[in-house]
Amino acid sequence: MQTAVQNSRVEEPGSKASAGPPAISLELDWAVPAKVRARMEYAFRVFAAIYGHAVVGPGGTSRAVRFRYAANAEAGGDPESISIPTRYRVHGADEPAYGSAPPSFVNVAGEAIPLFLGTDPISGNPDWLGEIFLWLSGELELGAKKRDTVGRIPFSETPFARFGISAERPYAGLVMAWLENALLGNGVSALPRAPSPVANCEHIVLPSHDIDYYYSGTGSAFVRLAKNLAIAVRLYKNGSYFADNLRALLGVFSGKRPGDYLVPLLDAAQASGFESTFFVVSRRSHPRDPNYSLETIASPIAKAIARGFSPGLHGSYRSVMEDRSLAGEASILSERFAKRIRTNRQHWLRFATHRSLFRELEAAGMFADSSLGFPESAGFRNGASFAFPPYDFERECAHRFLEIPLVLMDGGVEAEARQSGRDPGKIADAVLDASRKTGWGGISILWHNPIEPLSVPREINEIFWRLAAQRKDSKEEWLTFDRFLSAVLPRYQQAGLMEGIRVNA
Repeated sequence: MQTAVQNSRVEEPGSKASAGPPAISLELDWAVPAKVRARMEYAFRVFAAIYGHAVVGPGGTSRAVRFRYAANAEAGGDPESISIPTRYRVHGADEPAYGSAPPSFVNVAGEAIPLFLGTDPISGNPDWLGEIFLWLSGELELGAKKRDTVGRIPFSETPFARFGISAERPYAGLVMAWLENALLGNGVSALPRAPSPVANCEHIVLPSHDIDYYYSGTGSAFVRLAKNLAIAVRLYKNGSYFADNLRALLGVFSGKRPGDYLVPLLDAAQASGFESTFFVVSRRSHPRDPNYSLETIASPIAKAIARGFSPGLHGSYRSVMEDRSLAGEASILSERFAKRIRTNRQHWLRFATHRSLFRELEAAGMFADSSLGFPESAGFRNGASFAFPPYDFERECAHRFLEIPLVLMDGGVEAEARQSGRDPGKIADAVLDASRKTGWGGISILWHNPIEPLSVPREINEIFWRLAAQRKDSKEEWLTFDRFLSAVLPRYQQAGLMEGIRVNA
């Protein structure tokens, strides 16, 4: 298999040694169609952002490592460039989308990496950029026709379920690591880890809490706890969950307030040395929206903001699919807390297509979203163990916000453990370990209420606090969405993404 230039990092005599990853440039063969050019340039820039490469134009500097994207893997015959065969193409309206046929697999450094575009018969190289694009753009889900009872693309329609590949492996990240190894050109099968943009930190996690229930009176508490008792018997079949919620129900009679958890959570998080992000619904328009009004939780949210935690918008149940109200909901939250709300996660993770969600996020002026996850499973929906700007198929360019992959959710971990018989803690560990192996993170985890066993059984909540306690062992930082954006935005802008965005503006 062809690799990159052996001396790509060697400086000219007398020059100073390189202080970081080399600059890179992409040359596209003249025969590559315009849409394919735009999509491969996008994939190239995201790769550059994750691995810390500055992107320069072809011929911009003699020190840049050059990548050549051409139909013939040997086109140009240039030994000083990395050859990427162009195997990706744009499908017609009546043609099956990518993801309709099963992938082939290539073993790289012990990882079985699925390839939907195969490999070039001459060089043996894959279309690295095409594979990256398929994952990040969500194109592998474009052929999905079915929707679940909530209106979402079900897990059964994802490439993971259809082709029996594990969602616990970040395949886009693995392909990027494979490409970086080709750049290094050391002739060894390896998957080099991407360098972190944050000093003294090797991995970044964004802990978060969707406020889907909050104590707003004895009536709503009785309803919620009675519902939990039924869930304990019929769904979870969990004795501790039943007993905990029965005690909470009886405690209401003595004046206890189950679900009044925000201030205790602030105290516990700060005692553990991290801050997190709270996602709040600002507008109720459907029975599946949370029980509270914005004024009910205004005081504890204000306290959270004062203590360094971040508020985010929890787009209401109808906000994207019916009402297109995300911008208005963000304005309500921004005005109430005198703070521009720039981050979002959809309630119930509810959206019908990637495109419709992204259109609403841009209209609302969001800088980040974290809705791409699995409601009843764990893992990397877009194959990404890192934040990335989604692709805009209408304008053929990157969107101007970052998608923060939601890789672990309390309910998803519980559901996967119950359905598979696996230990829930080992599921969580497998996902985070896979992210740490080749990247610096930029992923989110969600525990609705890790203080009380109201959303999930207490053993699931215990996983959250164990992960928090162990994060220093992996040189891992837990950051709010706002702090993360401030810390990493320069990395993306160096690669020509998210240009003109200023987080603190």
